[in-house]
Amino acid sequence: MIKVVSLWALPAGMSEDEFESWYVGKHIGDAQKIPGLRRYTVNRVVPEERANTRFYRMAELGFDTMDAARAAFESEEWRYAFADAKRYIGEFMRFYFDSTDIKR
Repeated sequence: MIKVVSLWALPAGMSEDEFESWYVGKHIGDAQKIPGLRRYTVNRVVPEERANTRFYRMAELGFDTMDAARAAFESEEWRYAFADAKRYIGEFMRFYFDSTDIKR
């Protein structure tokens, strides 16, 4: 599975409550519409660790193949979700991984 991991910081002047209202109330639903998306996990840095990082949220998007991920990022659904998100993103980083789940 290809995992696309995005890290983002809150923009200057935006409260966590304002961000969470948009993220949970709108963005998660928009992201779930991205074609080819097989897995979607959202994460928030625990309060005790926020002073140790500039990032606030991490999202993991899973696709069957790199071609599926590329196609998703060319879709209207992706363009819409990302264009809307630009207002709510401070610093942003994205990484691509070839991921294997290890079962215990």
